[in-house]
Amino acid sequence: MLEWNLQYNFATIVICILMMVWYFHQKKIPLSSYVFFLKFNVSIFICTIIETTGVLLYRNEVIGEFGFNVVMAAYSFMACLISVIYACFVFEYMHVGDKNKFFLKCFLYVILSVTLIIDILTPFTKIGFYFYSNRYVVGSFGALYALLSGVSVITGIAVIIVKRKKIAASRVYILISSILFSSVMFVVQLRFTVSILCFGFAIVCLTLYNYIFNPALYIDNLTQLYNKDCMREYLEYRLDRGKVFSIILVAMDDFKYINKTYGVDTGDNLLVQVGNYLRGVEGVDVVFGYGSDQFGAVCNKKSLEEIKSLVDIVQTRFKHPWYSESSAGVMMSSSICCFECPKDADNYGNLIEVMDYAMSMAKKTNKGGISIAGNMDLSKMRSEKEIEKAVKLAIDRNELMVYYQPIFSVEKNLYNSAEALVRLNDEKLGWISPEVFIPIAEKNGLIIALGNQVLRSVCKFIRDNKLKESSVEYIEVNISPVQLQQPEYYKTVIGILEEYDVKPSQINIEITETANMVGGSDIVNENIKKIVDYGITLSLDDYGSGYSNLDYINHMPFHIIKIDKYIIWDAFENIKAGITLEYTIRMLNALQYMIVAEGVETKEQKDHLADIGCHYMQGWYYSKAVAADEFMDAIKKIPEQEKTAHN
Repeated sequence: MLEWNLQYNFATIVICILMMVWYFHQKKIPLSSYVFFLKFNVSIFICTIIETTGVLLYRNEVIGEFGFNVVMAAYSFMACLISVIYACFVFEYMHVGDKNKFFLKCFLYVILSVTLIIDILTPFTKIGFYFYSNRYVVGSFGALYALLSGVSVITGIAVIIVKRKKIAASRVYILISSILFSSVMFVVQLRFTVSILCFGFAIVCLTLYNYIFNPALYIDNLTQLYNKDCMREYLEYRLDRGKVFSIILVAMDDFKYINKTYGVDTGDNLLVQVGNYLRGVEGVDVVFGYGSDQFGAVCNKKSLEEIKSLVDIVQTRFKHPWYSESSAGVMMSSSICCFECPKDADNYGNLIEVMDYAMSMAKKTNKGGISIAGNMDLSKMRSEKEIEKAVKLAIDRNELMVYYQPIFSVEKNLYNSAEALVRLNDEKLGWISPEVFIPIAEKNGLIIALGNQVLRSVCKFIRDNKLKESSVEYIEVNISPVQLQQPEYYKTVIGILEEYDVKPSQINIEITETANMVGGSDIVNENIKKIVDYGITLSLDDYGSGYSNLDYINHMPFHIIKIDKYIIWDAFENIKAGITLEYTIRMLNALQYMIVAEGVETKEQKDHLADIGCHYMQGWYYSKAVAADEFMDAIKKIPEQEKTAHN
């Protein structure tokens, strides 16, 4: 014979040895799937050794055809075992729950047992795959054998597809393509009698190492600690299985100051020292780098007393200086926060939210101290996340509602405009106030999509109801400073108006001055200039509150100034506030601004505001914010109280 080509086998053996050397030489990844990766590599190595040894023994007539078939039966069983180990690796890597994983493994072990029986009987009965006259021959049970191997492959692919959202799409592609590649190698080996299957497995192993289990992907270059990606997979695995453990989050206080004072090199050296110290603390199982100046230490301490005892040791260390090669002792303080899992959070997404929120609160209220997440009021954070999800869902489903509050023209004695106000009614949370969900949307970036959707809704309303033929001259639309800070945001605004064939004069952009807007950035200034140049007017909302100042209104191209309702109300309760309001309105009139009084609720307020120079009135005296249909009915008639006053 034997013309059996062993080149692929020798290449496979070299690859497997290199993989094992790399595995044991480099830092271990604390993931159960990483252990199965080693088992996968070792089983490929053993399978290849069995095949290579059998061929060499047969070729040198040490064993006969029967003996060779025995060896090949063992090789056949190992090849099936490799498929089962790979499937088990997939179960671990894709975080299949313990109960489901148990049944899946039992199913695969049954397949493996049937395969073993076929392989044991094959040398005697030739019912499986055996070797005869220098070629593979398929026995009477060969098709069943192939089918059983195929079931392992299909099971692995099915789990990857079902759990695909657990990992990045690129890794899903690598896992599935690896399985398909191995299957092709199996077919090629059967069809052309080329010993290439183990080589194919080795290529898969090498690919997995390079793209999934390469320690460089999981270890921070500076501290040599496991990074946040590794932390995510590690914690996801433990949380998915309901494991009880604790996390100690250690954050360096004012670390930017240390970098600035002592230099970045010294700062880096100190981070390495802190990481090494935490790694050596008794009771800490594994330490991760969490952010540029934060560390996450995971331990199996289950009682709060044990956690506090360990944290006290860490905190005591920070009362002593840290030394580096380039400087004398450096004193650093740390804010430490402790978390109990799954008590504080039962999944990774919630855990990260709790960790970030709790550490933020700890630095505000207990900087340099020890905080227990369980003692904090996490209800606010969870409430914000629920509202954030509701906003995102409403945006995705286009379920945001736009209401319109009419604005009354004193001179024309009719409604000449309206303010568009967004409303949100969630199935679970009910009606959510804009004062609650708008700041959350601004903080999480959802305000951009929300604002665009509101502007589209307003433009559609103007077009569909032919407002240019009514008394309504324009609709005011609130724009967040976050939107104005987006490069070339003006193109979005202009594009939406042109899409719905709405004239620039039919829209008024309303902004509220905030700390971020004072002395606005170049991007903000460009957006405002382009919007005004296009023909859209600008109004300043809530004037008299917050950061409003004369310099701001003197240098921004506002057309309308809206006086904050609290200023209006206070003017009717406080003499000084009333005088301030009167002279403010005189000043704004002298500057030729159009003035809208917000929060008008009584005839007394309306009459006085009109007497001292307010041009427009907005408030519940006239109408609350109403749905589009009600607004269209309202603008067709003068309010009853105005008819009476006019008569």
